[in-house]
Amino acid sequence: MHKLLIALLAVSVIASTALARDPIKDGRVQLKPAKDSRFEAAEFTMGKAELFGYIGDLKDTKKVTGIVLLSGDKATTEQKHVIAVIAKAQNLDAFIDLDGQVQPLVDPAPTTEAAPGGADAGAAH
Repeated sequence: MHKLLIALLAVSVIASTALARDPIKDGRVQLKPAKDSRFEAAEFTMGKAELFGYIGDLKDTKKVTGIVLLSGDKATTEQKHVIAVIAKAQNLDAFIDLDGQVQPLVDPAPTTEAAPGGADAGAAH
């Protein structure tokens, strides 16, 4: 009985993973803004650091070429900035969906260049 329950649980996990919605469309990762400056990709919610690693992994394994921030009108300035910074750091294109129109994302909070050797030189928020 115990082995049967474990087998059923394993099948359930595999089936739910197989049914997970693919967050990639047309070579671009589709993200939605979430609460507390977090992001949703498929059914996963993650913060900035997790998102950076996730995007890097998708770039390497799935050969994504860009990031699309869906529901851009619901995103905070910080969320838009994070997407712009991650895209730039990973050499990807950044887009935002506003009212059904996908357009290039312009960083709403561009960083100013610090003096060479400054503490903030090249730092991402």
